[in-house]
Amino acid sequence: MYPDRESDTSHRFVIMNPMLLKFFPLANLAVVFILAISSCTSEEPANQEEQAVSVTTSEAIYRDLSHTFRTSSTVVPYQRVFVASQISGLVEEVHFEEGDVVQQGDLMAKIDTRLQQTDLRKARVALDEAERNYQRSAQLFDREAISEADYLNDRSTYELAQSEVEQLELLIEYGRIKAPVDAVVTSRDVEIGNSVSENEQLFQIADLNNLVVRPGVSEMDLTGLETGQTLEVTLDVYPGETFEGRIRRIFPESDAESRLFTVEVQLDQEAAGRVIRPGYLARIRFVTDRQEQSLAVPTEALAERNGETVVFVLNEQNDTVAMNHVEIGIRRDGHAQILSGLDDEDTVAAANLDALEDGTRVRVVGRFRRSGFRE
Repeated sequence: MYPDRESDTSHRFVIMNPMLLKFFPLANLAVVFILAISSCTSEEPANQEEQAVSVTTSEAIYRDLSHTFRTSSTVVPYQRVFVASQISGLVEEVHFEEGDVVQQGDLMAKIDTRLQQTDLRKARVALDEAERNYQRSAQLFDREAISEADYLNDRSTYELAQSEVEQLELLIEYGRIKAPVDAVVTSRDVEIGNSVSENEQLFQIADLNNLVVRPGVSEMDLTGLETGQTLEVTLDVYPGETFEGRIRRIFPESDAESRLFTVEVQLDQEAAGRVIRPGYLARIRFVTDRQEQSLAVPTEALAERNGETVVFVLNEQNDTVAMNHVEIGIRRDGHAQILSGLDDEDTVAAANLDALEDGTRVRVVGRFRRSGFRE
């Protein structure tokens, strides 16, 4: 008869059929015996290491959670003036060109007014005669030598002659094209010998010391912007440099087509330390709802327990976590503002939160990282 298989709970010796011994070399039997013993004595180290929950961690730190957005627009002069001719005629003189600085009152161009000057001399002669007649009529009317109608007729003739002289003097003055403000010539559209008509543009001038940017802003981003607020402005022509802008005004109505509100941002040419020209592309960083010093953690570090928001704070001394109830403020850029329940630089778990409770043992496997959000 063959011996029965027996197994001891503490040793689990394997008793083989003697008939099979002749088929196994003695060395192989020894290996089988050792493996049987070693495999049965190690199940109980209790998987203690496997009981620790693997987590990544992050720190509660102060960060800027202000709402920011960027938009771009071209630099333009705040004051741009189109200098036009107020009379028609032949251009005799042109004194400025693009890039020249003009002062208010400078003679920029002159139109031939010889015809108006001839008419003016005639009108002055007629005025002198009308004035003599009016003065004589006034004396006669005082002595009741002429009727009131004759007196009034001579007075009207005199006043019309005065108006004619004044009109011709004004037309001659219009022939002298003068700069209306202090500015820089940005466009010269006339040459000597050109025949120009009334209201034709001759020059374009602009105040380059007072430059602005007028980007369009959505109504959703308009809240929090106010006149006088300072902003960061960058120019593509000067990479890596930041300039200061100031909101000069906010237009009261949105553009009918784009539905955007124009926000006028003023640039200080003198304080910039760089030459800023109209046409440069400017990028403006707007800041609304300022939250510059907010204690925050990644939103992935928040969990819900019994309807309340909690975080799990790491205790590095015994590799456990403590469950803290926290009060949350705004959530922005993938982070949550902590109003209470955490201290600066507390380390919190940011993964496998469903497996955590107060006092859970953890094993830190790395630092929580992600991309796509403002740091």
